[in-house]
Amino acid sequence: MFQYLSIIVLCISGLIQANPQQVAFSSLDKVPQHGRFLHLTDIHMDDHYHVGATITSFCHRDPKKHSKKKARKGKLAGYWGAPATDCDSAPHMVYHSIDWIAQEWKDKIDFVIWTGDNARHDTEPGKIRRSGEEILHYNIRITEALQRAFQRQNYTIPIVPCLGNNDVHPHNKLSGPTNDDPQENKQLIIYSHIWRDLIPSDQISTFRHGGYFSVSVAPGIRVLSLNTLYFFDSNDVVGGCDVDGPGRDHIQWMEQQLNDARQQGEKIYIMGHVPPTTKSFKHDCLEAYTRVSLNYQDIIQAHFYGHANMDHFQLLHSSNNDDDGDDDIVIRGNNMARKLRKQYKRSLKKYNPEDLVVIHVAPPLLPVYNPTFRVNEYNADHQSPTFGMWTKYTQWYSDLAYWNHQYNLDNTTRPSFEIEYATDDDYDMQDLSPQSWLHFASLLVKKSPAAQSLWSSYLQNMVVQT
Repeated sequence: MFQYLSIIVLCISGLIQANPQQVAFSSLDKVPQHGRFLHLTDIHMDDHYHVGATITSFCHRDPKKHSKKKARKGKLAGYWGAPATDCDSAPHMVYHSIDWIAQEWKDKIDFVIWTGDNARHDTEPGKIRRSGEEILHYNIRITEALQRAFQRQNYTIPIVPCLGNNDVHPHNKLSGPTNDDPQENKQLIIYSHIWRDLIPSDQISTFRHGGYFSVSVAPGIRVLSLNTLYFFDSNDVVGGCDVDGPGRDHIQWMEQQLNDARQQGEKIYIMGHVPPTTKSFKHDCLEAYTRVSLNYQDIIQAHFYGHANMDHFQLLHSSNNDDDGDDDIVIRGNNMARKLRKQYKRSLKKYNPEDLVVIHVAPPLLPVYNPTFRVNEYNADHQSPTFGMWTKYTQWYSDLAYWNHQYNLDNTTRPSFEIEYATDDDYDMQDLSPQSWLHFASLLVKKSPAAQSLWSSYLQNMVVQT
């Protein structure tokens, strides 16, 4: 477990630096709105990434023999990364990506949502064991990199973080407040220091208690940053949402925040790390999450998540726990695509549109396939009846196979990102309201050549052009 003293040691050693101040939350009405925001997720930086290492060693160790043959067959870690493998992200690619994205977009967006998992996976616990201190190092460095990169003059635009299951130690495990302090959790206290410039001061005590917070990111727009580890089925150190404890507290906090937002006429974006599915959430927490989402669908504009590493959307309904499991999502491969298509068909057939919640999962900056980021657009016209509506996103990616090949040819040009697809141009979606996504889902499951072509494009985008 993390030790509270570790944050003091880190502060004394200078690892937590003074950062540019974020724009004052009370001054957002003085900042021009662009109607765009960035979504970054699942960075998974790995200090042990070694260029030329074998893929089978998770890009950690050089080959003992046949290095030239393995290089020709693509079995060694490339300079910029190792796409479509189980290797994590090379630090120099992480920093370059953040800087490239910020250079292109920091003056064109209003805020950043950043949905967790910054530390490497614990893929070799017997050889390179991941410690709590190492996890903190990754989060500190990436936080500082984002704050520096997205600085405008004397302030940094709002950056909204949340905890991923790889950002806590042990992996997946986060307890509630402890007996030593029934109001606070030591890991959350540490993160409240790391993210001290990103969390509004009036939300710090809430974050220290439960790891979640609410933040105004633009006039009339509020983001709820959830701590989905308290809903996560793999977190067995806390109970569910139908008993007293962190999960139930979190649901009650969500309801209070949404009720306040409704009374104030605000629009809400919900973000978290682990997406709500029958596979990933405790059953009673999934039921509670769905119920709250349906009760406040008039103000919730979208639900943004990461974790699953594949670009897709899912449908929740009020009877999730009555299913036989066919709607469960399995990560990677054709099995996931088959399950998704079946989910769309069954949900659209069995439930009314107003009884469905659309959940969006963005692909990662980690090159599980290729590194990505997403630029979202929303209606920033306060006079419009659809103010706050999510209207479009453009998915960007970098072709690491190409850039690794260029590096091997002594071309040291750094990777750039290009558009993979856009929802208006490639999916013919005029907006990204839940109704539009349900219509899109209905098109995907039709039996026609046009539907099959659309489904093929959707599957190609799911694995980010690999």
